[in-house]
This record gives sequence, C-alpha cells and structure tokens, in this order.
Amino acid sequence: MWYEKLRARIGLRLAGLALLLTDWRGWGLLCRLVRAHPAAEATVGQYLLAALLFLGASVGAALLVMGADLWKPVTISARWSDPAG
Repeated sequence: MWYEKLRARIGLRLAGLALLLTDWRGWGLLCRLVRAHPAAEATVGQYLLAALLFLGASVGAALLVMGADLWKPVTISARWSDPAG
C-alpha cells in the first residue's frame, strides 16, 4: 500500500507536525479574540475557528504519533463482528 513506503511514513508525520505548528499560531489568534470580547458576545466565526483548530490539532496529533499506522488493519473479536456476515 502507499502508506507503507518510507516517504509516505515520513510525510504523514511531517504533515501532522505542520498541522500542529499551524494550529499553535491559530490558538494565539483565538486567545486574542476571546480576551478582546466576553464569552457572552462570542461570534459564530470564533466558534468556527475554535472548532477548526480543535479538528486540526486532533488530526495533527494523530498523524504525528501514529503516522501510517492509522491505516493499519486491526482484528476485532467475534463478539463485535457481524454474526450474519
């Protein structure tokens, strides 16, 4: 598979690091926005920015830590598998 190659493994981890570094700057912007306005006056844009930063940080951390292992097949017990299949 494509993710088993060394280039892909390194690239996925670098992409995770890049996402985390980008989010680092975004969190600074969000903190400045939140400090400038009370929570009761939060805008939809601030909520959207926070959600995107959370998603980016989650994906970035997963890529940095797991890398290509995110696509690694796992076995599940018979208890959780489809009994009809």
